Amino acid sequence: MHDFFLLRRQRHQKKMMKYMRYVLNDHFVLVCLFLVGGLAFYYSNLLKQLPSDFPWSLPIVAVAWWFILPFGKLATLVEPADMTFLLPKEKEMGSYLSRGVRHSLAFPFAVELLVCGALLPLVVLAKQISFINFFFYLFMLWGLKYSHLRLQRLACYQKTYEQARRLFLLWFIASGVIIFVSLYVTAWVGTVLAFVLTFCFLSLTQEKERLLDWSKMIDRENARLHRIYQFINLFTDVPEVEAKVHRRKYLDFLLARISSKQENTYLYLFARGALRGAEFGGLFFRLLIVGSVLLFSLNDFRFIIGISALFIYLIGFQMIPLYNQFDYISAVQLYPVQMKYKKTALQRLMVMLLFGAALLFALCSLVHLSVVESLVLLVLLLIEIGLFAWLYLPVRIKKMEA
Repeated sequence: MHDFFLLRRQRHQKKMMKYMRYVLNDHFVLVCLFLVGGLAFYYSNLLKQLPSDFPWSLPIVAVAWWFILPFGKLATLVEPADMTFLLPKEKEMGSYLSRGVRHSLAFPFAVELLVCGALLPLVVLAKQISFINFFFYLFMLWGLKYSHLRLQRLACYQKTYEQARRLFLLWFIASGVIIFVSLYVTAWVGTVLAFVLTFCFLSLTQEKERLLDWSKMIDRENARLHRIYQFINLFTDVPEVEAKVHRRKYLDFLLARISSKQENTYLYLFARGALRGAEFGGLFFRLLIVGSVLLFSLNDFRFIIGISALFIYLIGFQMIPLYNQFDYISAVQLYPVQMKYKKTALQRLMVMLLFGAALLFALCSLVHLSVVESLVLLVLLLIEIGLFAWLYLPVRIKKMEA
């Protein structure tokens, strides 16, 4: 079963790497670097402004560490056919699931490393501790996360629902207590308590000759993979994610404004895809909400300009695949519509969507900026929209048609 899991993992990683080419494209990486750099600069300036007796440093760190612990699910990599073909090997599935636990540790461990390192300055600000305490905090979080994955492993077996639910509640409460003890008492004490809790859960989560709940285990793995595919689907088409269409009757007045002319055929199709399709409509509204919330929390004019410009670019970039959204429909190939109208339609729709986003961002900026500064922001965003729609977008469309 050890080699079988390695084979499954290799196949899964190969599939993920194929999709990562589209997720980690040059534009997305550049935008992420810009965003992370800006947030790091903003965070460093914030740390310099905070007083040494800032009372909320440790509570903020404790709550953040506490709530990232459940992040990361057990990757069993099981498939529906395993319910039949692996049933004779059920007694050997314990080693398979153990490999799954070890495989599942990598990503949450990396997230906890980054979050722990990012929030450590707040702990230093409050307690004036040495850097060596960072490793105690990190090992504490890793020990608690391992306990969580062991609980998920226990939940793969039959008649463990109530036990796993009670143990999870106990784990979550104990984890919060241990984190607060490590921050308010001593770091190494929290680490020791975390490992004691881990050893206790190792004994409490023994299988004891239980039988696997194959249906539940397969459903959970499918749900885990579906969440991953939903994220990848923001960047490229994923066959595992079925497209959904929502009526959104309250937006019909926008479609009614498009006149019934031959040259507006693609504009109407693109508008329907953007407003009613879960893939593009949901993406547009999510980015709009996230950008607006960020602007509410910023008060520096330069950062507001940078974040607004960044989200205008992200919205526009993620809407570009609309150009090929309806190519699979044979009727579209029969329309007596010249192809030049297709590019023009996407440009018009992009300008309308991005103008609405720019107007909303300018209104959100009024919380911290003056009217003149908000107008300057709107003008800069309109310039960016023009450059995006009439310079960048035609280049991208040309590459897509090549």
